Amino acid sequence: MSLTDSLKTPTAKPRTRIKKGFYATIEPYLFLLPAFTIFALFLFYPFGRTIYLSTYLTDKLGNAKVFWGLRNYTDLFSSSSFWASVGVTFQFVAIVAFGGLIVGLTTSLLTTRKYPGVTFASASYAMPVAIASAAASMAFRMILHPTNGLLNILLGTQVNWTGDPKWALFSVSMVTIWLASGINFIFISAGLRGVPDELYESASIDGAGYWRKLVSITLPSISPTLFFQIIINIISAFQSFSQIRLLTQGGPGDATNVIVYAIYRDAFFNFRFGTAAARSIILFVIVLIITLIQFSFEKRSVHY
Repeated sequence: MSLTDSLKTPTAKPRTRIKKGFYATIEPYLFLLPAFTIFALFLFYPFGRTIYLSTYLTDKLGNAKVFWGLRNYTDLFSSSSFWASVGVTFQFVAIVAFGGLIVGLTTSLLTTRKYPGVTFASASYAMPVAIASAAASMAFRMILHPTNGLLNILLGTQVNWTGDPKWALFSVSMVTIWLASGINFIFISAGLRGVPDELYESASIDGAGYWRKLVSITLPSISPTLFFQIIINIISAFQSFSQIRLLTQGGPGDATNVIVYAIYRDAFFNFRFGTAAARSIILFVIVLIITLIQFSFEKRSVHY
């Protein structure tokens, strides 16, 4: 063998792929199977059933009887009460979503620094998370009572907060904002803790005041949290039911007749389950479109 041949490096053998066995192939799907089962039973099947019912006339028990096609949808779109309900819903969602975010942000900023009683204040601001909406609604029903309610006593007025069309939607919205303020406080407070102190120190050296720091450092730094919370607030507001059911029952007139309560009234008062299912699908589409629009603005408004 020559010296040149002895210095040649051996050629590497091509790697051969190891074929996975049947169990190794299906193993990841076995871990996902419990979650898929839960989703199928409590999400996918009900959603498919709702779409199916929305194309039928039903009996009082909700059984599909007569195929109706898209008639339930066209009847809704030609109904003035439906569009009034949509208008009320958007007003309610706008007030609650942004009101809850502002209250949560304000309370979070009030507890960023250490001072005597900050722990008690934090617990108070987070308290609405632990209170059921039905229980809170019953309490506010007494607070907002037109004659002997606590709010009228403190203000020295006799306003029918839940019975007057001018005040009913505002009153229900304020209750819902208070219920949403707890979860907003918790998430935004967690976001504020993640803002580096070095940024505030550098801003202080440059002579920036509190409001300048808030606008230029705090809000951009927690924009992912704010973005997440506004989405959650909007979805939760669209699903609000207990406080409307217990405080106003959609009234007076249709002043608080949001889409969710209209679905409940269609199904369990008028026994028109097909129409209620159609309203549900329309509500799903509305929430989906709004969510997609929000995500389309994410890159321009959120700083990671």
